Amino acid sequence: MKKTLFALSGVILFAWSLFAGAADPGRVEFKGIALGASQETLLKKFSDFRCSGGTCDLYVDAEAEKKCSGSNPKDAVEVRKVLDCQREYRNQMRYGPAAVQVYIAKFEGDKLGYVSIIFHSNWYRDVRDALVEKYGAQADEKMETVQNRFGDNFENRMATWKLGNNFVQIEERGAGIDTAAVRLVSGAFSGVDQEKLRRERAREAARDL
Repeated sequence: MKKTLFALSGVILFAWSLFAGAADPGRVEFKGIALGASQETLLKKFSDFRCSGGTCDLYVDAEAEKKCSGSNPKDAVEVRKVLDCQREYRNQMRYGPAAVQVYIAKFEGDKLGYVSIIFHSNWYRDVRDALVEKYGAQADEKMETVQNRFGDNFENRMATWKLGNNFVQIEERGAGIDTAAVRLVSGAFSGVDQEKLRRERAREAARDL
């Protein structure tokens, strides 16, 4: 009996160690690149990002057009090839299930501290479900009332995962803007303070005005 209990305890402890190791609650990644990675690491994997100072961004539709247009297509067959090429590139640059509009990555001291992924709000639920699968169901969810420059109030839906010193946030903007965003933020990134994050979100939203 004692041997059985001892063996069972060993199995439980081993299984828990595997679970705890797999969960790794402090590790937040952007498509396999951990927060804290260098700019070189990002560009080695995603060479289409354009960097200036500590900020790198990728406008997916604009990059697809640049890569695939070439000379002006002269007939339906060439047009089809261009469209297929653009669609293939957009599929390669998806974030989970979502077709992405813009990626923004910010570095401090050559360490990745902040990533923002902007996409159509149609993908909000699917991306949120994928984040739950990756980071767990225990997210802080809330509705936030935001006022635009005309004085109109609208509701933003948000879910935030606190993961060690880092956090992951997904937001769906209201007022018919039809845009959602995921933010991956390192606790070591000075932009983590809420006022600076709010300004960053405002700059993201301004692109849709």
